Amino acid sequence: MDADLLAPEIMNINLRIRAKDPTAFDDAVEFTEQYPEIWEVWHTLAYAHESRGDYAAAIAAATRAMDLDGQQPVLFLDRGAYALLSGDYERAVADFSQGLILCDELDWDDYSDALHFLRAEALVQLGKKAEALADLSHIRDDYVFWTIKARSKAELFALCGKSLEPRPEVITRESLRLPKGRGRLFFENWVVLPDSPDEKEAALATKLGAAGLAAIDAALLKHTRDRAQKSARIIFEAIEACGFPRTDNHLRLFARRLIALAEAGAVVARGNLHRPGYSEVRLPDKP
Repeated sequence: MDADLLAPEIMNINLRIRAKDPTAFDDAVEFTEQYPEIWEVWHTLAYAHESRGDYAAAIAAATRAMDLDGQQPVLFLDRGAYALLSGDYERAVADFSQGLILCDELDWDDYSDALHFLRAEALVQLGKKAEALADLSHIRDDYVFWTIKARSKAELFALCGKSLEPRPEVITRESLRLPKGRGRLFFENWVVLPDSPDEKEAALATKLGAAGLAAIDAALLKHTRDRAQKSARIIFEAIEACGFPRTDNHLRLFARRLIALAEAGAVVARGNLHRPGYSEVRLPDKP
């Protein structure tokens, strides 16, 4: 079975796990029984175990995925995260370090920021503050990510005994840090989002269902800030957080959901959201 053919079903299970659908766990287990040689299904099972707080089982499933394909940085990111949450900080540092090595070897920096940030958290927990600060030097100042809880760069700096000097940010096209892989090519070549979804995008939305689309909306809102940021950045961060593939259909679907959030007043947009690289969004002003 070609893993690409399973991508919509895997994405559906992931979204239902995120939405706390009780049937999603059993589906994740069943998928590993049906397709035991596909690393992506074990990756999904690891996420299912993590959602239940069973980090040992999550680590075991992620390790099985690595046995099938040990060249996926996301597997080292996720297994390291499970180790971090379980308190095994040394193992977490080792996994995050290997993930960064793979990112360099593959010239694929989609996960570099998250790996540096997570390793900084693990190093802070180990009392290695100088090493943690070295990792944080790679991270933009407004970065927020879930480690053992939602953390900001400023908070990790404070735990290292340092303060993050506030700097005014001017948002420019160059400030958008796009990945080097197919996601970068997608946004460079895809100038305008079509007004209406094509058949493949519509089929994907139907496959995900209302719960799946709601989970996408929640991920987009989670990564939208009080100040304006590039729409493309929000889309990439939301997809990365969900662990979904960056195919054209998935990127278009996330972009279209961001437009729906703007139309509903959940986010404030500036520019044409049909051009994610040239528009910005922020959260509404608080009353």
